[in-house]
Amino acid sequence: MINFFLMFLFFLFVITSISWIIKKIRFFNYKTKYKKKKKILINNFKKNLTELFPYILFIFVFRSFFLEPFQIPSRSMSPSLLAGDFIIVNKFIYFIKNPLTNNIIFKNYLPKRGDIIVFKFPLNKKINYIKRIIGIPGDIIIYDYKKKTISIKNSYKKTIENNNIKNINIKYKKCKFYHYKKNFFKKKYIYYEEIINNKVHYIKTKKNYLDQINLYWNQNNKIKGKWEIPSGYYFVLGDNRDNSFDSRYWGLVPEKNIVGKAFFIWFSIKQNKNEYPTNIRFKRIGTFIK
Repeated sequence: MINFFLMFLFFLFVITSISWIIKKIRFFNYKTKYKKKKKILINNFKKNLTELFPYILFIFVFRSFFLEPFQIPSRSMSPSLLAGDFIIVNKFIYFIKNPLTNNIIFKNYLPKRGDIIVFKFPLNKKINYIKRIIGIPGDIIIYDYKKKTISIKNSYKKTIENNNIKNINIKYKKCKFYHYKKNFFKKKYIYYEEIINNKVHYIKTKKNYLDQINLYWNQNNKIKGKWEIPSGYYFVLGDNRDNSFDSRYWGLVPEKNIVGKAFFIWFSIKQNKNEYPTNIRFKRIGTFIK
């Protein structure tokens, strides 16, 4: 799906570059028969286009290949990311893509387990989603909807002598978030440290809340809690496990859909849905995303 904002930037880039080239090679003959006023207007317009060229070029290249801002619209990644966070996404860390067709030109580094990524939603590529990578190619993901925990095995670790599948080290440990103590007073949520291969991030679950994933699977005749991840695909989850529409529901993310890695919060506002902002979260501004 073509990004129309990028198409607009590309159009400006083409127009301004043509104007810049024309000026440099002095293609136009300025001794025309037009009236003086019209000549001044045309020349001023061409001059303005020429002066805009380096700025349009910089914006187009920078936004297409390097960094792009996004806003977090929902609470699916809480407590790691909150609704109202404005983030920066590193677009060149994984792939270099054609900005108009979104095709991968070449790869830099493969996405890692635990990375928070922005990607085109597989069922509607006009929508950007943000989730955490839990399963990478070669993994076998097993989800326990009663305990709301996952276990991971890696089938690519097989050897000729030993046909066993290697377990990925994953632990769960209850933790206290004093920053979210209002929730503790209400006893609505339970927070855990989810530790995968010594990398720690925090997940959030609702207390005494039956995981709706089981009901969803039954209604859609897709009773499953196990996924084998093929090459070129990723299994993603939201950190807010009881309030996240993720790979448990709609499947895997193709690598071609990945926009980039979220790594920095440059601004944050407190805002309820369909309401005006009520506060600025100064403590979150300028923080790196884990």
